[in-house]
Amino acid sequence: MSRLLEEKVNELFETTKDLMSREEIEPYCEQFNEWLNTQATYSIESLGTVLSRAGFYKKFKSITNLIPGQNAVVVEKYDADGNVKGTELKHLCLVLCGLSKKQWDERNQTTRVTDRLSNERQEIDPDKYLEVTEQLLESEDPHELAVGLIAATGRRPHEILARAKFIPVEGQAYKVVFSGQGKKRGQDASFQIGTLYPAEYIIKCLNRLRKEASIKALLEEVVNEFPDDLPAQNRAIDNRRGQSLRRVVRDYFGDKFDENPALELRSGDEQNNNKALRAACAALIVERDYPGSIGSKMLSFGRFLGHIAPNEKPSDKDLNHIVTSLGYADYYVSKPISYPVAPQKEKLAQVRVTEADFEIVKKLQKQLELPNRQAVVTRLIEFFEKGTKELLEAKNQIASLTKQVNQLQEQNNQLKELSMETSQPTQTTINPSDLEAMIGRMIDEKLKSILQQLPVGQAQAQAQTVKKDEPATQQPVAQAKEKEVTDWEIKTNEELWAAKSSGAAVEKVRRSFEAICLYNDTVATGDNDRLAITNQALRALSGTNGLLVGEWIKSHADEIVSHNSKHGMQNAKDPSKVETYYNKRHGQEKIQDILKVVDEKFLDGQALKTDKTNDSSAKLNIHVFTDKECPSVMDGINYLSERPNVDGFKIGEGDTWVREKDGYRNLTNKQLFAF
Repeated sequence: MSRLLEEKVNELFETTKDLMSREEIEPYCEQFNEWLNTQATYSIESLGTVLSRAGFYKKFKSITNLIPGQNAVVVEKYDADGNVKGTELKHLCLVLCGLSKKQWDERNQTTRVTDRLSNERQEIDPDKYLEVTEQLLESEDPHELAVGLIAATGRRPHEILARAKFIPVEGQAYKVVFSGQGKKRGQDASFQIGTLYPAEYIIKCLNRLRKEASIKALLEEVVNEFPDDLPAQNRAIDNRRGQSLRRVVRDYFGDKFDENPALELRSGDEQNNNKALRAACAALIVERDYPGSIGSKMLSFGRFLGHIAPNEKPSDKDLNHIVTSLGYADYYVSKPISYPVAPQKEKLAQVRVTEADFEIVKKLQKQLELPNRQAVVTRLIEFFEKGTKELLEAKNQIASLTKQVNQLQEQNNQLKELSMETSQPTQTTINPSDLEAMIGRMIDEKLKSILQQLPVGQAQAQAQTVKKDEPATQQPVAQAKEKEVTDWEIKTNEELWAAKSSGAAVEKVRRSFEAICLYNDTVATGDNDRLAITNQALRALSGTNGLLVGEWIKSHADEIVSHNSKHGMQNAKDPSKVETYYNKRHGQEKIQDILKVVDEKFLDGQALKTDKTNDSSAKLNIHVFTDKECPSVMDGINYLSERPNVDGFKIGEGDTWVREKDGYRNLTNKQLFAF
């Protein structure tokens, strides 16, 4: 939406800049206002800001041939008390478009800063803040590392991600010369700032962040998009990484649901954000490095934030910018603030391996997405230790289970002997098959209760052990098969969309995402025929459920926001959010037409095939046994293994078991007996 607004502003400027009468200019202003009111979703509070970012005021103020009564009007200027202090000449577009004087007055009647300064609960715990900051600075995740640098230096997100340069100050271990400020006050944009961690360590962390491939790609992308507009590049960086950075701040520093957040929430905020870190860092630095009067502290506070130009002696007029600094001055510190040292790295030792093993290590590093080969070795050691522990535990459980099975077998033999001794003196007529079936059911129920306590793999192994010890009258149990892992990425679209597993569902969502991207980049003309990537679009194309699609979108938010923003389809109110209502303009019928084109051109027409069957509605062929016909669950499973046309079985009024891909499932308690 921001790019579209810039286009509308440029269009209005080009069509009206040479017009010299109200009758000519006014229709274009009415068209612009109608578009703002019907197509855009900006609030009164944000409209003035977004128009300024789009260059609206700057462009029309650049027109010099202003003539009152023709292309301009004389308007009154007011002081802070609302009294007229003079007049000025304004182009008609500045008067007829955007906010009216009444709306400007309403917008400026905010009390947010006053409310924050009146809140007495905004104390920072330096130890807790520094502990979380160190944890982020040591992270291998680029988003977490970026937030750690924001928390340790008080710089803005786009400065840390792309603009900032830090040079150490000789003799000052916790100070750097900072350049690359996004919002400049004065000509000299280089000045000293304090850092919460040693300057050399901060510089190393910044260099590590800038080497990240994703950061390089982001900077290259915004430069290509806005080659001659540095402020637009900075806004694009903030928009495309804002959501992921705010998520890290919320997770590590807390939100309104945390009883004891690492950083107290500012008045009016529901979660901590990068501005809160900037305010907190400034409070800690000034309290630590600048003792003195309240006035001198405020001067240092404004200089640290970059609101006051870094001159040796700013003029009294420059001090007006301290009002901006007051918006960040709601935190205070009562505890002493330490000078933490850089975290110590463990000393590394060399390990010799063969060339073949070294290639395997490099392959594992790539597959596991680890930062270095040292991390691969650490992961292999952890895997070995965990596997050894689990193997020992499994052996102990199997030994215990074997002992219990032997005891049950002994009880079975004793029952058989007792039945024989009892039948001889009394000469009572007993059907041997009934007695044996009863004994088999007792053993089966006991084994079932034991097997349910073990993992599926151990239950299979024990089932095979029991099979060897069972009497010859019982049928053999189906042997367990090792579950195969399917690589869905190599499957054709036809094979993939015919599959029903969870792994296939994830791959369907991924291919649907790539298909929509390719359609927008190569097929769509831009004439209102592009489709934003949303949960609904991916769900309709992939055929998977909304929860799975939602989780996939959450883990790929940056890619989705970047693609939608590239084509002007981002969230109108907050471009950093993954949710967007761009597709509402199309209507359901047009969306379905676009999806059909995407399916036919990039998914071989498999995604929206009309002959798909609903597996859950298919009628199952269930065979019902009497207790005598099928004394045990094992007998029922053996029956199914010999009859592929039968889907399941039920013994009397007991549980129903059905055949699945990986085994047999009890529909009552959802237990799976794998084969």
